[in-house]
Amino acid sequence: MGSIQQRNLHHLVIVFFLMTSTSLTADGQIKLAGYGSTRCSGRVEVFYKSTWGTVCDDNWDLNDAEVVCRQLNCGTALSAPQLAHFGKGTGEILLDDVDCSGSERYLIECQHRGFSTHNCEHNEDAGVFCSASLPMASISVNPVDEVIWGQDVKISCSISSRPEHLVIETFILEKASSSFSMNQASSANSATFSMPKVNTENEGSYRCRFQAKVSNQAFTSPLSTSVRLSVTVPLQQPSISLTSLNRGLDWGSEGAETTRGYSFVFTCSISSPYPGGVFSLVFSGSSLNYTQPAVNNSASFDFPVAEYEHQGNYSCVYEVTLSSRRFTSEHNAPISVIVKMSLLLLVSSAAAGGLLLLLLVLLVVCLVCKRRQRAKQPGALVQTQMAVRNSKEEDEEDVYMNVNPEDTEEKLKKDEGREEEEESDEDDDYERASPDVNFTKANEVGYSVEEHREEEEETSDDERDYENVTQPFGEQTIDIYGGDEDIYQNL
Repeated sequence: MGSIQQRNLHHLVIVFFLMTSTSLTADGQIKLAGYGSTRCSGRVEVFYKSTWGTVCDDNWDLNDAEVVCRQLNCGTALSAPQLAHFGKGTGEILLDDVDCSGSERYLIECQHRGFSTHNCEHNEDAGVFCSASLPMASISVNPVDEVIWGQDVKISCSISSRPEHLVIETFILEKASSSFSMNQASSANSATFSMPKVNTENEGSYRCRFQAKVSNQAFTSPLSTSVRLSVTVPLQQPSISLTSLNRGLDWGSEGAETTRGYSFVFTCSISSPYPGGVFSLVFSGSSLNYTQPAVNNSASFDFPVAEYEHQGNYSCVYEVTLSSRRFTSEHNAPISVIVKMSLLLLVSSAAAGGLLLLLLVLLVVCLVCKRRQRAKQPGALVQTQMAVRNSKEEDEEDVYMNVNPEDTEEKLKKDEGREEEEESDEDDDYERASPDVNFTKANEVGYSVEEHREEEEETSDDERDYENVTQPFGEQTIDIYGGDEDIYQNL
């Protein structure tokens, strides 16, 4: 029984202690409220005896605000605004004439006139700005869409609200991955940074922040989101033209026609504000490119002698190097070049070709004739020799003698004796010893081969016809055909 009473008493003590401690913890709690307030900035309100009340701004300063910021875990006090900066509160005014040293843990530990004792109105409500309340800055770039090399650029940093009564306020512009930093003091909610004539060295990501100093102590807002600054170099398409110094250029539907051996010149030009640069003449279908430095934004490419390998399409490209970066234009519309042969050269070539062809034909004809002549020459020679021999034999046979009867037998014996001598030499003529006999020779043995050939062509029959005319006693007629003339001898 006694143990039960002891336990109940113990429970009552615990409940009383808990209720007392809860009441102590609740009293003296603070919060920040009002128009535009944040977790670490706003109108100061205190909880006491189950109610929230405001604090009068009499003797309100940074030491009082420092205690509030520490109690709320909001860093260091930046300012202690008065006169209901965050708007008028409602309800009871709980504290007035607050006087803190700045080292207290809670606001109710500071000296004051007592709870609910005051001589203020809500238009004198006190507020605080803590360092943790510094707003994140925002950043913007102008121009927004595209930044061109050499253009003036402005970067703006701003905050939505700013603490009052700050000694120094500074906006800081920083470049990521670089030591670049620009500072600009401002009493407003924004600052603008000017960057004249930007180049590729100004490219990068930029961020900004807001910095405040209180009692020589700097407080910085969180960094803004980054913005990318990209510098572009827009290059126009270069123009291209084609000329010829010796007028060996004609324009047709398929392009420019130039005569082989004549000269032609390409000219590339561009309207560019950038210094220097080079032009490249691109020859399609070939890896060979011609490059010339730009002089007054143009360059010329000379071809002193047009050859067939120069046929093709040509276009210009402009390149410029700015801040160690190279920028290239687009290709322009190409010009097609056709190399043709000159008319005089064409006629000369045709004439030379015709002459050469004629010489070849004549050579072939000569070779054919010579070959035919060689083919016919052995047979003709044989026929000629045979014809000469037959002619000699005929000459021997064609000699007829008319003699007296009493001399016939003697003459025959002499002829038989001479036949053996004449067989050794066919070129000798037969001689008859009788003074009464007249010998007539029909043809000369020494006919040339050509005369004999003409004689064969004129004669329809190779064999010779002979006619012996019956003669009366004492008279004989010899008719020799095939000779130049008929010889008659009458004895």
